[in-house]
Amino acid sequence: MSGKLDIRETCGLKNIVFANRMSANNNPNRPCHYVHPSEVKGFRNCNHIIRFIVTAIHELLGHGTGKLLTETAPGTYNFDRENLPTNPLTGKAIETWYQPGQTWTSVFEKLATSVEECRAMLVSYYLADNKEVLSMFGYNDTSTITADDLIYYIYLHVGVEGIQALQTFDAQDQTWGQPHARNQANFAILKHLLLDGGGVMTVEHDPAAKTVHVRIDRSKITSHGKPSLGRMLCRIHVWRCIADVKSCREFYDLLSTVDGEYEAWRQIVVSKPEPRWKFVQANTVLKDGEVELRVYEESNEGIIQSFAERGV
Repeated sequence: MSGKLDIRETCGLKNIVFANRMSANNNPNRPCHYVHPSEVKGFRNCNHIIRFIVTAIHELLGHGTGKLLTETAPGTYNFDRENLPTNPLTGKAIETWYQPGQTWTSVFEKLATSVEECRAMLVSYYLADNKEVLSMFGYNDTSTITADDLIYYIYLHVGVEGIQALQTFDAQDQTWGQPHARNQANFAILKHLLLDGGGVMTVEHDPAAKTVHVRIDRSKITSHGKPSLGRMLCRIHVWRCIADVKSCREFYDLLSTVDGEYEAWRQIVVSKPEPRWKFVQANTVLKDGEVELRVYEESNEGIIQSFAERGV
């Protein structure tokens, strides 16, 4: 295994959060095409909070967990070769692992990045309904935004992310775009919940009005939603740990396929592109001995003015 991967396996990962980038998620002007109008206000109030919470869990516990069972050198293993671990998917001893010199990316190749992002997302979504975890972020049964409401909007967030992901699917080449391959992962999770979630999530599609709205059945979040996320997570987590790329590819490729009603949704999504974000840096200047903050409008003109007045 590479030195880089050895460090991650033995010492863990380094994680950072760009607070200014995260705060930009709290933009009341961002469109909510895939949330029913009756829920837009509540969704907007919670979505930037949800992004912060799931990102924290995603990076720390998602990417930070999952031991790759490996023959680190000929005859040397990082697991007990004489008493093989049990594969929870089969109930039998594992039959595959990483061979000397193999890495996650060398075995899973093009699938690696998207599946790893999907796995980390699933960890965050699976744990995000844990009230003890939410209380660490300041949300409980008595907070202004209650933990129960936050959990509801987390599932709505999952669905909206999956629908929005369709914007980067190339129907002609049948390929997914975007660095990090997160959109493919978002769509795969959406599709799994629709197929396996027992009705916890549905999508209302009106071809005439050209609308697509995600709906969540609050009563099924604990009984159907969480178990469905858990089943998907268990599969790809185990396959990643034991280098079972064949099983993972068959499962993940099916969930990444965009056809039928999913293609109809994609056509609506690409017809409603979200405007590109414009990040404008404020300046501080001295005026009559006092520090003044100058904020500029969110436009090309504002960006240019900001740089011009910065004197660079």
